[in-house]
Amino acid sequence: MTTINSSTTSSYASSSYVSGLTDLDTQELVEDAYDAKMEVVDTIETEIDDIELQVAAFEDLQDLLEALQEASEALTADAELDNLRDDVWVSKSAYLSSSDANTDASDVVGVLVDDGAAEGIYTLEVTQLASAHKLGGDTYGDSTSELGLSGSMSLVAGDNFTAGDVNITEDMTLEDIAGAINDQSGTTGVSASVLKVSNDEYMLVLSAKDTGQEIKFDTDGADTTLAQSLGLLDAAGDYTKELVPADQAIFSVDGVEVTRSSNTVDDVIDGVTLYLYAEEEGTEITLEVENDASGAYTAIEAFVDAYNELRSFIIDNQAYEAGEGADEDAVLFGDSVLSSVASTVYDALSFSTDSETSASLSAIGISYDESNYLVIDEEELENALVSDYDDVVSLFSFSGKTGSDELLVLESDGKYTGTFSIDVATDADGNLVSASVDGDDSLFTISGNKIVGAKGSEYDGLTLYFGGKSSETVEVTVTSGLAFELNSALERYTDSSDGIIANRIERLSGQVEGLEEDVVTKTEAATEYAGKLTERYSAIETKLYQLELMREQLEALWGDDD
Repeated sequence: MTTINSSTTSSYASSSYVSGLTDLDTQELVEDAYDAKMEVVDTIETEIDDIELQVAAFEDLQDLLEALQEASEALTADAELDNLRDDVWVSKSAYLSSSDANTDASDVVGVLVDDGAAEGIYTLEVTQLASAHKLGGDTYGDSTSELGLSGSMSLVAGDNFTAGDVNITEDMTLEDIAGAINDQSGTTGVSASVLKVSNDEYMLVLSAKDTGQEIKFDTDGADTTLAQSLGLLDAAGDYTKELVPADQAIFSVDGVEVTRSSNTVDDVIDGVTLYLYAEEEGTEITLEVENDASGAYTAIEAFVDAYNELRSFIIDNQAYEAGEGADEDAVLFGDSVLSSVASTVYDALSFSTDSETSASLSAIGISYDESNYLVIDEEELENALVSDYDDVVSLFSFSGKTGSDELLVLESDGKYTGTFSIDVATDADGNLVSASVDGDDSLFTISGNKIVGAKGSEYDGLTLYFGGKSSETVEVTVTSGLAFELNSALERYTDSSDGIIANRIERLSGQVEGLEEDVVTKTEAATEYAGKLTERYSAIETKLYQLELMREQLEALWGDDD
């Protein structure tokens, strides 16, 4: 708050004046008058502080609800196509074990499992690893002397590459030839190096880039004379020095022998990539592909933590002590938005499935303590994820199932849950023309291949996608799930453009702006008023001073009567 300058020169006078000419304390009179005007400003600034605390509290509430939404989204599906889903329930885990106590399974085989992999147990045995073909040529006294060879040599290794010609001239050394081969390696799949066997023995070594692929020189009847001159082939066209054979990977899956050219195999078990690391004939490696219960536990734990953070905020803002009122930190005490949020969250958490098991939070080991914080019974939740995984999925996640591969649940806002049969009709050209339930075609509208629930109908908010070409009747089952319902319910609060909290923050911020303008206006008015008083008191004090001087002069002129 602006205050009157306490120095001897007033800052409010239109022209400076020296106070203290008389016994009147005009400075104090001006300050008192100014302070009286500024009391209303103090009140407004206190109101601004209170509103800004509310804005900060609503921003905190927005962050907490968004965190809870994010934790909810991890626990629910938005689409039933597995390749579009990213929730925790489609994740898979792989576990390896060895029949030999002295052999670590992960030293023999590595595994990468896609979300679409099916659960199952497989027995693996690796008898041979794939290797990259390596050939050696003749030895030379050094690698930098001209060899006097000329011509063209065709090279290729594997179906992923094409044959390329390496041109060699008489002035090229062993190192030059290796360089020429490497210049073509991106095309041919063959690289070259010079191996120093001893101080006076140097050998050209060719290596295939891919495992299990032989290096060939005679593709399409190419001339192999130069390869023979370098000692890579003999006169019969056979390898002279096969340093490493182009072995295939040989392993078995459940007793069935499999051969592949690479040690990375992704086409034997759907959704599973195997990495073969070591040959361990006679040692069985057991691979178990399971639902990712550990990942699900972590996601549920994050959900509980996000709720408990929100619960702590609600407790702080509802703190009340009888006889003293709301706690000083309870900024949103009694606020309707906070009460509505609390009610919405608690309602969603009471969700239970309609299945025979009637899954609920309490049924899987999650309960409330005396302060309504959520508490996890670790053993009970772990048992539920291992023994009743599908029931836990149904508790949390949205699910849209159909009886046809041609129809899928594309979108749902969670309002409709249940089972119904829909008659999908197409015309002679296979175009979707109508969809009806119990003969009523007004319940859905058609938009291209989309079947959209009509506004105001019980299917409002539900969208199906039909990819077929002929009419059919399909059963559709939609279930929502706790996480899906909570996430959908919170959206009306957290929507950044038109959510309840965003609108409240905008309104409060507008109030602050208006009050800040009032502070400026009223402060300027008080300052102007103080300035006018200063001028008025200055004039009065000057007149009184002049009168006092005149009196003193008259007394001096007339003398003292006594």
